[in-house]
Amino acid sequence: MKVDEKAGDFIQAGGLFFLAHRLRRLSEGLVTECERWFGEAGIIAPPRTTSILYLIENQGPQRITAIASTLQQFHPVIIDWVGKLKKLELVTTAADPVDRRRTIVSLTQAGRQEVLKIRTAESAITAAYSALEVETGVNLIDGTTAWETALSDKSLSVRIGEYDARQ
Repeated sequence: MKVDEKAGDFIQAGGLFFLAHRLRRLSEGLVTECERWFGEAGIIAPPRTTSILYLIENQGPQRITAIASTLQQFHPVIIDWVGKLKKLELVTTAADPVDRRRTIVSLTQAGRQEVLKIRTAESAITAAYSALEVETGVNLIDGTTAWETALSDKSLSVRIGEYDARQ
């Protein structure tokens, strides 16, 4: 596939084959815009870490492994996010008294205040996403849920194997 990069977007021109790349690019763009807006709203937590803050607020202190499992993120990603939140003094960490090899993450008072700010911002962000759905006629959350469900029933690698030209 040869595409003149100056004529347009190379990845977009690649079509469905570059779907994962386009989804990542879209996600990164959304995160970047939320970071900008968070700054304007006085929120210091990185947008990617809000799920950790919400989880701990809702369910209390959590082990790193439990956070990774609940959020379905890789363990090293959660360690990185917790480190960022710790530097911002929004969470504290301590060794699990039952198993000292495990780390328990808790909200600080500043973390609880940050969650309140984020919850206030949540309605504006959700409204902006809803407006995008109306504008584009595309409901990404339902589509994403449908794809996640279908891929949990049959993985992409199995699906690719069904169409592999080498067979």
